[in-house]
Amino acid sequence: MDMNILIFNCGSSSQGFKVYRIAGGENEEMIVKGKARNVATKTKADAVIDWTVNGAAGSRTADLSSHRMAAQQIIAILQEKNVHINAIGHRFVHGGTVFSRTTRIDAATMLQLKQCLPFAPIHNPNSYSVIEVCSELLPGVPQFAVFDTSFHAGMPEYARRYAIPKDLADQHGFRKYGFHGLSYQFVSARMAELMERPLESLKLILCHLGTGGSSVAAMRDGNSLDTSMGYSPLPGLVMSTRSGDIDPEVILEMIRSGSNPDEVSRILNNQSGLVGLSGVSSNLQEIIEEAEKGNPDCQLAYDVYAHRLKTYLGAYTWLLNGADAIAFTDDVGLRSWQLRQKVCSGVEALGISLDADRNKAAPSDRATRISADESKTQVWVVPTDEEIVILREVEACLRQKGIKSCQADG
Repeated sequence: MDMNILIFNCGSSSQGFKVYRIAGGENEEMIVKGKARNVATKTKADAVIDWTVNGAAGSRTADLSSHRMAAQQIIAILQEKNVHINAIGHRFVHGGTVFSRTTRIDAATMLQLKQCLPFAPIHNPNSYSVIEVCSELLPGVPQFAVFDTSFHAGMPEYARRYAIPKDLADQHGFRKYGFHGLSYQFVSARMAELMERPLESLKLILCHLGTGGSSVAAMRDGNSLDTSMGYSPLPGLVMSTRSGDIDPEVILEMIRSGSNPDEVSRILNNQSGLVGLSGVSSNLQEIIEEAEKGNPDCQLAYDVYAHRLKTYLGAYTWLLNGADAIAFTDDVGLRSWQLRQKVCSGVEALGISLDADRNKAAPSDRATRISADESKTQVWVVPTDEEIVILREVEACLRQKGIKSCQADG
């Protein structure tokens, strides 16, 4: 039986979508590819949806002030192009302690997903709203949630534990969960192919640098060893609107000064990071351009962003006792040759040597090695494909004794 599976990849400031045609239950063909950009974010660039349907490209500017509105626009485009949908897979960032595997979405699951919204306050509510839109506009079409946190489930206990009272941590599930797991799953497998070595033999540092969220992961023996995000996607790197790592006492002082927890969350998740430092934009490329024009706030924002990334690269190089390779992926990782040059220069003593020409010329649509031939640690630019990982999960559920077999863990 032929069927079309729609994949939604809901980021913090973007919304990717693809449709795969599954012929005879096996052969896959991507018939639709698109992305809504600058969704619910502050930038000088237009909010736009780009797509390709059966090889024909299109684009439109639209009101993308929320992910709900973006989903409505995307489904309208699919209906205009007569693309029928038989099943839907959603990226859901944080499954908390309730979900550790792909789950069929039903009324009971929706209640459980709603309980997970606070764990990832930028992502989870967006994905939840897209699921609601699909239920409204595509009633009866089975939907599945695929969780980013699943990839890091095997992280060593010493890496995921916080140094707080054990009873408190166990009661509330306070631990490091890690995110961008779908991307890391794809890129790590791709690196094994590119380096022609078993994944289990590689020591990798993977940098998922997005227009919204960013993180770094260290991998050893084919498993996640550590990652920069934690209980939520807030800690770690400086991001577009998120602060990344911050002294907890700063948060406590904000509350003592009169801010309530929701206000603090809004400041740290939506008004910090690049946009908070620069006062100009949440877009790194725009900040780099303004810095080159002499804007001191943008220069500082760029420097802070790069410094935090270099700090994690250094820490994970130490954890791994040297990495076989470093890979950059997602929009910023693929497109910002300036950032890659800034963080990978001056570290030749660590066995990392960038080839300036390769780096600057690296295309964003295919895997490219950008390190010098003599570099002990290889450096790569590798496009990710979270959607194909989601598709594989949905297909696996559909193949199991009917779609009802893929249920929540809790």
